[in-house]
Amino acid sequence: MIAPFLALPLLLLLRMQMPDNVVVTASAPLDPQRLADALRSYLDEYGIRVDAAAAGTSADLRNELADARRLGEAVRAVAVVRVERVAPGTIEIEIMDLATEKALVATVPRPARDEDLYRSLALKIQAILRSTLSEARDQMTPGSAVDRFVSEGANAARSPPSSRKMSPAEPPQIVTLPSSVGGAAGESRRGSGRLALEAGYLVMAFPIDGPALQGLAATAVARLGHRLDLTLGSAVLSSIRAEGGGVEAVASIVPIFASARLNLTRKRAEVLFGPSAEAAVVSVAASSTAVPVRSTRSLIAALGAEAEGRLALWDATWLFARGQALAVLAGQRYDVVGTPILDTSRFEITVAIGVGVGFR
Repeated sequence: MIAPFLALPLLLLLRMQMPDNVVVTASAPLDPQRLADALRSYLDEYGIRVDAAAAGTSADLRNELADARRLGEAVRAVAVVRVERVAPGTIEIEIMDLATEKALVATVPRPARDEDLYRSLALKIQAILRSTLSEARDQMTPGSAVDRFVSEGANAARSPPSSRKMSPAEPPQIVTLPSSVGGAAGESRRGSGRLALEAGYLVMAFPIDGPALQGLAATAVARLGHRLDLTLGSAVLSSIRAEGGGVEAVASIVPIFASARLNLTRKRAEVLFGPSAEAAVVSVAASSTAVPVRSTRSLIAALGAEAEGRLALWDATWLFARGQALAVLAGQRYDVVGTPILDTSRFEITVAIGVGVGFR
């Protein structure tokens, strides 16, 4: 008769003991199972179990954290980890620490080699977990798996510098957020400072009484903050030839494009849009054996808007398609003996497709 009364306190103690398992999720193209296997190499020795689970589909940080909390509570995990690629060359780690009721977000660069990816992520995750779980030491059962894991980190911190292991105990760029973080924060967390280069095929058209020029374009991209891109680019374009009345003319354009664009990211796709401007030099070289002619040079100034769509191929490489519509503020119409060859005075459209590469 006394056995049930002895078992009841034991059951209550087990329910109050801090969980000793961590759940890992990852969004494509990252593999949660490979990440869980890599993380086990750091946590298994302490007796902390690592399980893999499917990632949620929400693109909002608040919903992702709510999903992580529900998942962790359902399986009684001490923490839930989610990793995803938020921009080319950048990976974000989200940790829902159920012991301290804190959510932590760290943005880290992707390792250059694929074979280093999951090992580096696992190393970063265990360092963050050790740091945040140390704040809940008063809740830990002495000698438990989580207590041993945290204690080793505390002992290493007290050791002389010469005897400490070279591991990132305080990872950089960690942002601590309340678990009830709003949608605005979720929208602004994506992206990080980086440079990129886009190159491809470009067509420049003057649809009102003007031909199209085509060639190769290159654009430098700088991402400022989370959602703003600044671009600066140029192109090498074909020339326009025209003859009439014994006069031969060759017209060429050297453009410089600039823009400021907001970006929206969804899994492997990204959409960018914003105002743009162009300054271009137009050169017309004329020659004739019958009449006196002269060559001329002028400038084009135009303002408008552009939009670009990207599809990620790998973590730091993507395909892009970009369109630009510009109203010409300063431009001219060029004729050869009364025959129009180029009208740059009113409206311009450019379209470009190609490949982009990001740099850390």
